[in-house]
Amino acid sequence: MLGNILFIIFIVIFVLFFGGFCIFIHELGHFLAARWRGLHVIAFSIGFKKVWGYKYKGVDYRIGCIPFGGYVDLPQIDCTGQAKDENGNVLPPAKPIDRIITAFAGPLFNVLFGLVLGTFLWIHGIPQDTPRMASFEVATVYEESPEYRAGLRKGDLISKVNGAGFNSTWVEIVEKILFTVGDVSLGVKRGNENITIKYTPEANKFIMPEEGLGIPYFRPKIPVILIPLANSPAEKAGLKKDDIVLKVNGADVNGFDEFFDRVYEYAHNPLVFTISRQGKVFDVGDIKAVELPDSNIYRIGIVYTNSIPITVSEIKPSSPAEAAGIHANDKILKVNGRAVSKSHDLSNAIQQSGGDEIDLLVQRDGQPINIKLRAKLAKNYDIGILPLFYNHPNPVQQLVSILDKTYKSLRGMTSKKSTLGPRHMSGPIGIVNFIAKTVYYGGIILALNLIVMITFSLGIFNLLPIPVLDGGHILLACIEWVTGKPMSEQLIKPVFVICISLLIGLMAFVTFYDMKRIYTDVKAWFVTESATPAPVKKEPPPPVANEVKP
Repeated sequence: MLGNILFIIFIVIFVLFFGGFCIFIHELGHFLAARWRGLHVIAFSIGFKKVWGYKYKGVDYRIGCIPFGGYVDLPQIDCTGQAKDENGNVLPPAKPIDRIITAFAGPLFNVLFGLVLGTFLWIHGIPQDTPRMASFEVATVYEESPEYRAGLRKGDLISKVNGAGFNSTWVEIVEKILFTVGDVSLGVKRGNENITIKYTPEANKFIMPEEGLGIPYFRPKIPVILIPLANSPAEKAGLKKDDIVLKVNGADVNGFDEFFDRVYEYAHNPLVFTISRQGKVFDVGDIKAVELPDSNIYRIGIVYTNSIPITVSEIKPSSPAEAAGIHANDKILKVNGRAVSKSHDLSNAIQQSGGDEIDLLVQRDGQPINIKLRAKLAKNYDIGILPLFYNHPNPVQQLVSILDKTYKSLRGMTSKKSTLGPRHMSGPIGIVNFIAKTVYYGGIILALNLIVMITFSLGIFNLLPIPVLDGGHILLACIEWVTGKPMSEQLIKPVFVICISLLIGLMAFVTFYDMKRIYTDVKAWFVTESATPAPVKKEPPPPVANEVKP
């Protein structure tokens, strides 16, 4: 309990520090550039709502009680009226070049911060959901999906998306599809035949259905690429880094879930892996799995999403879940009367049951249902491999990637042929929520990678040539520089008022959807409807990404 409280406190500190630092570093750039160019600075504040201040060399240095970012008060950068200092004295107009440098410095510091933090991640590596794939086999495709109707089938080998080859993780392939405007084209090899399958994406009703995004209805067969540890059973048997496991004791494996299932199933005897190494397929035998001490774990035989509410994506054959009547796409709301607020709640309850009866409250087709079952005891074995994949993008690649995604996002949100829309944007509340969830579920490295994306995005967004943004100030200063005179105040003021109103409206719009997402995350906590007995019925599992298995 104390550990959970301390971890939550750490998450709050992480979010406030790094979320606020992205804004603080932006304002610091403005401040340093303004001081360099001789502009008048009224105040530089860390945080908002002043609680303490100290004036030094004409600048009021402040600390606010709201520790999220900061601001710098620069009257001469505003061209909507006569610039005045804190005492109401008129200030001389700043030169266009000084205003350009000062306005540009904020986004520049965001980019510099991203490059520094990105360099650390480049060296350390960023955990990925899958290895990079130049092609992949379709493991499942939902029969009522647009992909299936267009002709995509299980076993098809996909090597192109929208006519272009790839060397991408599964998440990156999903992004390629989401950013597509219009029909998606898949280059498919089926047997000896090369075909092209085109389909119009539809909102996925299994993965984040409330978002209405065209997430693929098919799942890839993820290659099981090994990284044997030194002196491990895997290394001693002759397995090498980047070996691809095709079978375990003659049984096919589709991703690491099935791989570990096979290992646990056959671990009481030496294992035989059928592997692919540099294009050659052969068997490696006499792999002796080691039973881990105190490793007895309980399982109910489901695969489920990490998001809340937890959604069942697959039921293992002959498992307690199948016998109890759990269906694919069931949403698990409560376990033993307690709300499931995170995926660990379910896995912890299963382990703590010790094989005793577990009472689940699930939601199926909008109706609450009670399901009782007992977890099955299973032993845990180890052969000494790392099922993790790391990407090492250099910071310039990360910046280019953000530029590309920004362009494609704006293009998609302004097209009727894309499932992306303005409601998929996030404001400060959504960003803070996403950072906190990334720290909680993904860890520090993934959260730092998100900070890199946020600080790059903040810099790019502020360079848009919109009045009230830094890019707008730069545009007006450039016009003045070229024409030799400032733009008319009567013209600029209405434009600024309109742009401010539009930005406030946009902020209110995205905040509404941010709050809606937060509500979706927590609504399972307050389910109080009475439940009905569960009928036993089998349904085909829909494809779901980011899966975990108890």
